[in-house]
Amino acid sequence: MNAGFSDVMHLTLLMEGKLTKQSLEYFHWQTIDDIELMISIDEHGKSTLKCKKDKKLLKSLPTKYKKNEMVIKFQEVTKKLKDQYSRIKQMLEEAMEDDIPFEVWELLEMLKSPVACPMIETLVVKTSKEKDEKMGFLTKEGFIDIAGKLLFLSPKEKIFLVHPFHLYKRGQWHEFQKLLFERQMKQPFKQVFRELYVKLDEELEKEESMLFSGNQIQSKKTVSILRSRRWVADYDNGLQKIYYKENIVACIYAMADWFSPSDIEAPTLEYVAFLDRRTGRSLKIKDVPDRLYSEVMRDVDLAVSVAHVGGVDPETSHSTIEMRRSIIEYNLSLFQKKNVRLKGNHAIIDGQLGQYAVHLGSGVVHQMGNAMIFVIPIHSQHRGRIFLPFVDDDPKTAEIMSKILLFAEDKKIKDPKILSQIQ
Repeated sequence: MNAGFSDVMHLTLLMEGKLTKQSLEYFHWQTIDDIELMISIDEHGKSTLKCKKDKKLLKSLPTKYKKNEMVIKFQEVTKKLKDQYSRIKQMLEEAMEDDIPFEVWELLEMLKSPVACPMIETLVVKTSKEKDEKMGFLTKEGFIDIAGKLLFLSPKEKIFLVHPFHLYKRGQWHEFQKLLFERQMKQPFKQVFRELYVKLDEELEKEESMLFSGNQIQSKKTVSILRSRRWVADYDNGLQKIYYKENIVACIYAMADWFSPSDIEAPTLEYVAFLDRRTGRSLKIKDVPDRLYSEVMRDVDLAVSVAHVGGVDPETSHSTIEMRRSIIEYNLSLFQKKNVRLKGNHAIIDGQLGQYAVHLGSGVVHQMGNAMIFVIPIHSQHRGRIFLPFVDDDPKTAEIMSKILLFAEDKKIKDPKILSQIQ
């Protein structure tokens, strides 16, 4: 039962918009005794409950009102809107991953929702016409291409949320990355700055990818991390992720008991394989859709990075460093820093007090010809200045960017603990 829609996701997304309409009365100030309450939705679609007294905003709700029926209702609606934001964000990301088409009118209808609108307007979409494929943004005004030109799309025309592989294939990946920075656009999830994995030539004729083989992982932590990415543990075939549209099952193989309550010995990843869901036969890597391959490898890299065992830096996966390099490169241009250059996995800084290297994975700072400089993570003090192109700011990326900016202006450093380490 999906009311005539092609799948449940389309119906659910439209219903989410109607749920927001039911909450409209809470978007205006309402008086409760000597305080006023209102639910505010910011420019990213996130909801917060605001309270003021004598026309002054309060940091928190006065304790005596916590059991007030009206206050409880406001809190319930706020929670529902926050949950709705998370659901819509997840469904849009899955629609991008699974290449699910939308009709233009569906997304235009969702743009009426103050929760969904900010998310959709910042995501890159493309038309389905291969010979005349267009990429751009769908806004309330209409479809706008990368040059800012307004184009007409029929309400029934099919459009897709762009996967970075489409941008890579079209040679427009860096163009859209540059555009996001110039316009200071924050996306609800990593789309334009998403980690991309392209098939290796030597793997194309093989049925198993050995890209991450040999990495030791914690099985319980791996299952926990990948569960949110729609992976399930299977007794016979290890960890699996099913792509129903393509009828492909992705499998991560390791000598592991994914169901064990505790890790006796950390297992080692063996290989990643792709099976035909109907026949169970193995597929050659070349026959796996590029978008699907990239998402599976991104998940495996995530598991290797976060659920690593011993001596592996969880922030140093190749794809993470590549994305950070792009973000830092554009930020350096914004901040007009000409004494910083990117070399390999490091940002090399020519300061006035010395020369420094900041690792793009771990964030460790070394002074050239000197030891490591210990710096307490300082990204919070730069939070308002640093632009990251996705709403859920990656704290490690913000920390690394902050350290680069700090040492690029080392003459302004006031912290005696840092100064004492600089020779």
